[in-house]
Amino acid sequence: SHLGFWYLGDSKRGAALSPKPCAVMSFAANLTKIVAGKKSEVADREKIAEGWKEKEDELLDQAVDLFKGRCTKEAEQQKCEATISFEVITREIKEFPTRVLTDSTYFVDSWPSGTSAESWFYATRGLSSSYSAGAPILFAEVLQAMLPKFVERVKDLGFQSCNHEAGTWKVAVSWREPDESDKKKRRRE
Repeated sequence: SHLGFWYLGDSKRGAALSPKPCAVMSFAANLTKIVAGKKSEVADREKIAEGWKEKEDELLDQAVDLFKGRCTKEAEQQKCEATISFEVITREIKEFPTRVLTDSTYFVDSWPSGTSAESWFYATRGLSSSYSAGAPILFAEVLQAMLPKFVERVKDLGFQSCNHEAGTWKVAVSWREPDESDKKKRRRE
């Protein structure tokens, strides 16, 4: 019943129902408290997510360096293109999350220091999503979230072409072949 929120005014008969000020204020105050709690929760999640964002940036830098090394080896073999697997490169990164095979599926086994499944979750899926403690993270999801960022960094290296091969972890790049004027310049040097 609404009797807890409404009362008859001071006049006896025919008085209009009016809100009981203290009940409305406490409900409104409760709403304010809920909003403050949610804002605090989001701020906490933002701090947690920051741990992964910083580490991810370091991991991507290392992946790009390894990619550049592989491209250099191809250029030393007089090739002007390379197709390199992002997933294979990540195996060489010491602090990259490790994986474990469980029932034919790879899950993240361990996270780099300063990060966690929770930090990855909020950084990747957003602050409004709710993380369930202990929920396993698919290793492929970690790679999939990082791959577009990796490709963008590789594109910034100035390749003639740079493409992610759909349905794979592979990134294909090509660079310009030396022309006759390049050969003449080298002879003069």
